[in-house]
Amino acid sequence: MVYVFNCSEQMDYKSCGNIYKGLAQTGAWGCFDEFNRISVEVLSVVAVQVKSVQDAIRDKKSKFDFMGEFISCVPTVGIFITMNPGYAGRTELPENLKALFRPCAMVVPDFELICEIMLVAEGFQDARVLARKFITLYTLCKELLSKQDHYDWGLRAIKSVLVVAGSLKRGDPGRPEEEVLMRALRDFNIPKIVTDDMPVFMGLIGDLFPALDVPRKRDLEFEKTVKQATLDLALQPEDNFILKVVQLEELLEVRHSVFIVGNAGTGKTQVWKTLYKTYQNIKKKPLFNDLNPKAVTNDELFGIINPATREWKDGLFSVIMRDQASLSGDNPKWIILDGDIDPMWIESLNTVMDDNKVLTLASNERIALTPYMRLIFEISNLRTATPATVSRAGILYIN
Repeated sequence: MVYVFNCSEQMDYKSCGNIYKGLAQTGAWGCFDEFNRISVEVLSVVAVQVKSVQDAIRDKKSKFDFMGEFISCVPTVGIFITMNPGYAGRTELPENLKALFRPCAMVVPDFELICEIMLVAEGFQDARVLARKFITLYTLCKELLSKQDHYDWGLRAIKSVLVVAGSLKRGDPGRPEEEVLMRALRDFNIPKIVTDDMPVFMGLIGDLFPALDVPRKRDLEFEKTVKQATLDLALQPEDNFILKVVQLEELLEVRHSVFIVGNAGTGKTQVWKTLYKTYQNIKKKPLFNDLNPKAVTNDELFGIINPATREWKDGLFSVIMRDQASLSGDNPKWIILDGDIDPMWIESLNTVMDDNKVLTLASNERIALTPYMRLIFEISNLRTATPATVSRAGILYIN
């Protein structure tokens, strides 16, 4: 069993100690993500805690003294740290902690091989050729398109397109595989590409898949309801606007976190409100909570432990997420975060936004994202976001 924890500056030595105590007694592995966000004072105590666990394993003890308590020790316990150096709000690990861990550098993965294996897993026969085309396209995009803060041509982006391609293939089994992949690559990337780059991107797709002209997969019935919802909100149902609403719906199908990026006044709020209204019209009973994460401090957003009394005071985001997670039913539940991104608050959502889908709080509570919950971020730009954040979400760019 592996437990992933998203560390934050709210964690103190006692909440870390409780985690190690649990891991030592069950023999589970713990992976501490963004470990260097914990403050240095806490980390030096953590080093002592980790050492006492390691010593117990080395001396093959069945019981050992951990912070003044005798607890049992299961020797399969493992402690792993993952971190990106050099972001805002990060510390250097103290030497006494570094000495207890074996460092491991990550190499660049073989994208083509991963892509080929995933294509086969999604049911494609002609995987090798398609994987080469796929990776060539992304490599060229990285080199030839303009440098935008919200572009990401990495592994997570590749993976999400492959999932789309798989569902398209199953939905239309008679179509040639080349057409299916081309449609996925085109329709899934167009929402985030800025206007100036559009001809270049379409040119690249045209070069890699020559003489293929596959129509977009359209649900005309759904588009009709979107038009109706736009009119209900007293807006003009322009084709471009309707397309953005449909693209948002398609993104929410495959990603559980979506950034709606665009300058002020481009209609970001209206896009999701129209989709919300559409869901209401087709009796899907959607729910949403919106908040501005920058209007409150980090402690008020994610909760804080009072150091003197060890009393846990809940945060705004953790309350909303817990409430939504406790609701049953398959209706869409959205948390809308409308406010500038800065690494201080959004990095605490790292484990929520990736495949773990779990919010880990400093009180050691873990709130899992249910399959019908979505995070929607409304932002003007991703200038201050780290690469870790950008790769974790689908992007709808509105110019």
